[in-house]
Amino acid sequence: MEIPLNRPTITKKDINCFKKPESFLFLENQVEKFEKMFADYIGRKYALAVNSGTAALHLALLSLNIKKDEEVICPSYTCVALLNAINYAGAKVKLTDCNFNIEKMDFNISFLDVKKKITKKTKTIIVPHMFGSSAEIDKIIKLSAPVIEDATQSLGGDYLGKKIGSFGAVSIFSLHHSKIMTTGAGGILLTDSKEIIEKARFLADYEFSVVKQRLQKPGNYNIQYNYKMDNLNAFLGISQLSQLDYFVKKRKEIAKIYEKNLKEKVKIPKNTKENIFWRYIIKTEKKPKEIIKKALKYGIELGRGVYPSLHQYLKIPDKFFPNAKKSIDSLVALPIYPSLKDREIDYLLKILKKIL
Repeated sequence: MEIPLNRPTITKKDINCFKKPESFLFLENQVEKFEKMFADYIGRKYALAVNSGTAALHLALLSLNIKKDEEVICPSYTCVALLNAINYAGAKVKLTDCNFNIEKMDFNISFLDVKKKITKKTKTIIVPHMFGSSAEIDKIIKLSAPVIEDATQSLGGDYLGKKIGSFGAVSIFSLHHSKIMTTGAGGILLTDSKEIIEKARFLADYEFSVVKQRLQKPGNYNIQYNYKMDNLNAFLGISQLSQLDYFVKKRKEIAKIYEKNLKEKVKIPKNTKENIFWRYIIKTEKKPKEIIKKALKYGIELGRGVYPSLHQYLKIPDKFFPNAKKSIDSLVALPIYPSLKDREIDYLLKILKKIL
């Protein structure tokens, strides 16, 4: 049996949507419809659908006027896409450590380390909500720099009575096929600022500018990017978004099964209502690399949460990021997604009990 770490959940509802292709390719602007639905779901005024989460983050940085060599704070324990987007903007990254709490499944950016490292030079803070659990975003937004929420891994979750992704000056989501819901490939930027969304829209869509310029005198050249999402991806997104709460519910149900069966073997997270479990993270006394190797022999793909962390890419000593180092050395991620079948879960548990 082959069980991947990630698998998209494409339902009969999704498939049925594509039986009349003219409806999503030609007759109406599905992208605008998807943007409005997504903004309404999160509780924000504006949304811009683009072709990747990295594109959304790049636009977020540019729309906040982050310039060459300006300082951006983000955690070391996060996806390398954040570092890529910072480098696209020509900014300088300042890394912070993460939290380490297996019961709360909290490996989010450390508020205390952000508070320690923020300076007048800090132009923005990128806050990823890791693995389905919210960062302390309420505290971080009170600091002196605007916040970009990368809410990808916690889409559908709530924090302090609000949707995760509704707190920062800008929030972004990846809609890659490995994420909680998918548009196949894609991402989305959200904000309540008219100024930010207008700048992001201009930067994302050079074709729109070309149409506007047909009856105008030539203006000054400004760099733009071919980042816009197309109707096909948006059409899938509309269908997937209508099922998002079900996707979250299924993840939580699988998490309860893991909790019941693995609590005597390894340290596991508590199944709280706030955690939507994009990943199911366990802490092991064995080396994660060895567990992953053993699982592969049985056709099971496990993950390491984040690997490597950004400070390792940048050759910064581990001693400055003790919790990130501890996370790398002790955490394993289990497959958890709505399309995971009961027989696959049974097989997973059988093998995990043998190798953990």
